[in-house]
Amino acid sequence: MRLLDLPEDSPVALRIHELAAAEGVSDFYLTPGDYLTYKYNGELIFDPLVFEMAVPEHIEPGCDDSAMDMFNHRFRVSQMVTRGQLRWVMRLLPDEIPEPHQIKVPPPALKAILEARYGLFLVCGATGSGKSTTIASMVLHRAKRRREHVISFEDPIEFVYPDGLPSLVSQREMGTDEVDFAKALRSALRQAPDVIIVGEIRDGETAEIALQAAETGHAVVATLHTSSASQTIQRFLKLIPADRLETAQETLADTLRLVLCQRLLLDQEKSKRFPIHEVLLQYDGVTNIIRRGDFKKNRSGTGDRLEARDV
Repeated sequence: MRLLDLPEDSPVALRIHELAAAEGVSDFYLTPGDYLTYKYNGELIFDPLVFEMAVPEHIEPGCDDSAMDMFNHRFRVSQMVTRGQLRWVMRLLPDEIPEPHQIKVPPPALKAILEARYGLFLVCGATGSGKSTTIASMVLHRAKRRREHVISFEDPIEFVYPDGLPSLVSQREMGTDEVDFAKALRSALRQAPDVIIVGEIRDGETAEIALQAAETGHAVVATLHTSSASQTIQRFLKLIPADRLETAQETLADTLRLVLCQRLLLDQEKSKRFPIHEVLLQYDGVTNIIRRGDFKKNRSGTGDRLEARDV
């Protein structure tokens, strides 16, 4: 991996520091020899400042993710190669984990994760919709009010949980603290956790371990890149091998506590984005639909669309 060389006294770093203080700025794109580019309220802006950096003659292909701190700001950094040229995308993270009310987390969703002793909690949405922020906010809200062991598996660690909590938080970064994700996740079940943050569920093995953990008395929080509650459940089950699907469907019906889907919309008058949510809770109707696999019928009462807008 070629590390991003960005001294804090460089013109681009100082410009990023200036822009990071502005509300609505979310991502920065850095390409050696090209203009600094960033997103403001979801739209791409080209800054006249050029990013200068010495480029090696040989560039190894592939992508890599990391995190970095600069000017008291934390960024998630994703490195890519485009047409033989290096490019970095820096996602600006909140300086502190926000309180749930600050990011409009629906009260029913917060109540579900705060009160449940065990079960599966899925937070869904497109890339950049704030899933990681929502999870960190809800988990911290719970960690402040209970005495539990929280284990997270992150790639990379984005939000650093504060010290002095009544709960113990073990944040584990893939590639630094662990190499084999599935093996580490299975081992976590023997490390007396109460809450497990899986991150994104990408394959059948992870989905099955998450179900096993939720079934054996743990609160499991994970994400999926889906846009609706029904799509989330179907996508989750499609990850499971066919020979174990029936068992997994039964387990999911019994353990699913919450599906929270969110996306960001732009308030043109205030020139800021706000979240809207779809919340699916564990009602009897929801449990029966999952157990039967009957997802195509539109049944009222199985989900609530909640809009949380800063008015």
